[in-house]
Amino acid sequence: MGQTAHVSAVLWSAAVSLAAWLWLLLLQGWFWRTDVRLPASRDPDAWPDVCVVVPARDEAAVLPASLPSLLAQDYPGRAEVFLVDDGSTDGTGDLARELARRQGGLSLTVVSPGEPPSGWTGKLWAVRHGMELARARDPEYLLLTDADIAHAPDSLRRLVAAAGTGGFDLVSQMARLRVESLWERLVVPAFVYFFAQLYPFRRIARPGSPTAAAAGGCVLLRADAAARARIPDAVRHAVIDDVAVARAV
Repeated sequence: MGQTAHVSAVLWSAAVSLAAWLWLLLLQGWFWRTDVRLPASRDPDAWPDVCVVVPARDEAAVLPASLPSLLAQDYPGRAEVFLVDDGSTDGTGDLARELARRQGGLSLTVVSPGEPPSGWTGKLWAVRHGMELARARDPEYLLLTDADIAHAPDSLRRLVAAAGTGGFDLVSQMARLRVESLWERLVVPAFVYFFAQLYPFRRIARPGSPTAAAAGGCVLLRADAAARARIPDAVRHAVIDDVAVARAV
């Protein structure tokens, strides 16, 4: 009797495990397929104005690789960059101005909002400050991107074309994450895997899907949608702010 019960328990455990794996493989949005790309798009008749908001804190080591890629964007419309220095102590703001002076390209404004008030993280307070300055230019789109992200020359163009063609209020892409050390090679793929398991890329991209998420390093927002969703004020307490932004929008 005891042996029969043991065998039954093993079979039930195996059945439950098999069911769980089948659910993950077939019914969880094919999360293990991370080859989702921007949807097909066409160039608009007139390219809308865009303001790029870059929160930055102690990013002097990476700015020479990232900021020039933004300033050199091949964008047919009017675009400008606002870098918000979030209390850096390594000369991030001065370096950004020097890079813009040498690089040319898109106009760059470097500002500092000071210490955040109670209830705000430094990054979201910087984003709020940058968005307020950007809205004074009355852009149709806002690109929120991190200071350590290097963009392809046509990145902004493709994001705007995809948003306009699909009628999207938000378009986001996950950056290719750099892995160099052994620890990064172990942790980073697992991070992407579990993020995709929680927020399957195919579900996020499907019209009418209740699953919403974004990758905070690269988020293109329609300005009026951001205002309606009260971004970033509505998510200032969020731990995972990029997902919260997508849900709010």
